[in-house]
Amino acid sequence: MVSANVVNMQNSLEDELEFDMWDGQFEFLGNSYVVDGVTERAANGHHVQTPAEGYDPTSDLVLAPISIEEAVQNIRASRAGRHSKMNLKKNLLFDDVSENVQMLQQQMNALADNQSQSDERYTRAKQENAALQARILILEEQLRENELRSEEKYAEEVKRHRELVARVDREKQLQVENCAIRLQTLEQSNANLKEETLRCKNEVEAQRKEKERLKETLEENQQLVVSLKEEIQMLRENEKKIKEQKDAAEHLLEEVSKEMEMLRTDKIRALTALQNCKDVPSQVETELQIQLDSLKQEHRTLQESYEELQALLLTRSIQEGRSLLTGSNNLAAELEEMTQDDMKTALKEQQEVNGQLRAYIDNILLNIVENYPQLLEVKSSSS
Repeated sequence: MVSANVVNMQNSLEDELEFDMWDGQFEFLGNSYVVDGVTERAANGHHVQTPAEGYDPTSDLVLAPISIEEAVQNIRASRAGRHSKMNLKKNLLFDDVSENVQMLQQQMNALADNQSQSDERYTRAKQENAALQARILILEEQLRENELRSEEKYAEEVKRHRELVARVDREKQLQVENCAIRLQTLEQSNANLKEETLRCKNEVEAQRKEKERLKETLEENQQLVVSLKEEIQMLRENEKKIKEQKDAAEHLLEEVSKEMEMLRTDKIRALTALQNCKDVPSQVETELQIQLDSLKQEHRTLQESYEELQALLLTRSIQEGRSLLTGSNNLAAELEEMTQDDMKTALKEQQEVNGQLRAYIDNILLNIVENYPQLLEVKSSSS
């Protein structure tokens, strides 16, 4: 392929040189003329037209190439043969010939210059051709070296690509194994998640049922809290009434104690007078008997009042339960801010407190029934 390119380059250079050698060459058209209206022929045998045939002596048309020597000989022959006939036109023809000679000289100079330039270009082309051939040889050597290096590099690349493909295959195999292991792990995790989901659903259902149950319990507790609040309010009112009765009973007890002290003093005084006055007349005895009856009646009244006061004194023990009532009051105030678990705990504690309070009240009533049953009779009769 390189040799074909070199041959084509040489052919193009030779064609260019041949064109340069012919470049600037032209033909001289001064070998025919008219003398006395007769058509003359040049020495080379070409036909020369007359003015009657439309010949224009000022025009130079290309008929046939002639050499410079032939042109000079033709000029000399024309001068010798037509010397007698061209006296009038001698100067004109001479001027034309001189001009033609000058033109020929210029053409000769141009041809010489073109020839020298062509020789120089040919020499330069030969030198360039030699340099190009040397460069072609160098390039061919470089091409062979490049081909060898390319083959070696290709072999190395093939080897490297094979190793790379083998490594990629190994990595792909490892990746496939890892994906299989991961898939198995994910399947196991999925199964565990399904079990966990089922368990969570069951737990959610149980929590929902527990929530419903707790909701019902909460409603019951709320109703119980309302009833406890009402009971606490009632106990407060009872406590207030008991406190008022207690104050009145204490005041009455003080007055009764004073009256009993006075009655004891009067009784002792009366008994003393009765002992000292056994011989008193019957009228005095009757008066004393009346006074004694009135004193007995008053004593019975005072005894009843004393028993009532004893019953009222028993109510003092109820004051010991005021802390429970106060605690219940605080519990009722905190119920609105309690959570469900705290409410359950508080409800249990309140139930225990209520149980203790009921047991305490039952114990008081039992003591009253056992020790002072007449108090109940008095209250029922008074009511």
